[in-house]
Amino acid sequence: MDAETGAILALQILALCSIVAALLAYLMRQSRNATDEYETRNKRHVLVTSCDTSVGLQIALALYEAGYKVFAGLLDSSGISPSMKILRAIEQQKERQEDPTDANHGNPQDPEVRAHGQIVPLELDSTREDSLRACLDAVRAKLPAGEDGLWAVVHTGGLALPGVIERQPSSAWESMLRHNLVAPLRTARMFIPLLRVKRGRIILLGDSTTSYGTKAGTGLVAYSASRKAVEGAAEALKSELQSSGVDVVLLKPPPVNPLILYSSPVLKTSDVESGIVSSEGTWTAPISADAIQNSLIPALTSPCPRVAYEMVAKTRLFCK
Repeated sequence: MDAETGAILALQILALCSIVAALLAYLMRQSRNATDEYETRNKRHVLVTSCDTSVGLQIALALYEAGYKVFAGLLDSSGISPSMKILRAIEQQKERQEDPTDANHGNPQDPEVRAHGQIVPLELDSTREDSLRACLDAVRAKLPAGEDGLWAVVHTGGLALPGVIERQPSSAWESMLRHNLVAPLRTARMFIPLLRVKRGRIILLGDSTTSYGTKAGTGLVAYSASRKAVEGAAEALKSELQSSGVDVVLLKPPPVNPLILYSSPVLKTSDVESGIVSSEGTWTAPISADAIQNSLIPALTSPCPRVAYEMVAKTRLFCK
């Protein structure tokens, strides 16, 4: 081998080594960033106001999977509702993963195991001032020592009462306004002091891009009106809270029937027919897991979140 060929070969080897070193540095940095992001999420507390609704429970579970510590609002946190059965199944699964005597338990170093956060059920009816006050006190009591702030409040309560506007009683309109508009405003007012501490954010559910209230014969005109009112309230609230550092973000659900979104979760029929309490709380979620993650996580983590995030309509089985 002559000197010129040797020099070229040496340069090629050096270039290859440089590429490998750069790749390793990039992978290490990505791993470190992922670890830092997990640690950041794990220190953040989020209140999901109504896990009695399908969309609320799905959001709470998505936050849990992403590593957040979730206060899950429930009308009866000690009851046997479908939501509580699913949440208890999640806790059982987590205990099995952490049990060192279980031969099949997960490795704590496994990212799938480590990524899980924590779910703390709390009693909450966001339509009642006294219940909101009691929940605020409970959240403060359950925050770690030295903490007095929330990263986010996600209002997932809602009510959809179908009926042709010409024949629907005005009491139904008032009920929907109380659940869909007044309740999130009451919740925001109650928790703004805790959110201000962390310069956190309020996340509200708006109307879907293709509103069911615009389709002939759906009978959801009053419901759609209440959801549009939430969007207007979110815009005004965002402006009002701008100086406090608290942001307001809208999540716009896909065109899924709101009677499904805000209904109680339904466990798989096989669990009911078997009569066996399953350790896997399986149910059919109304929105795809990807749609939740791709909208909810940026809404929570972006330093400058958008005014609204759209969810992609795609139903699939959600099993945890």
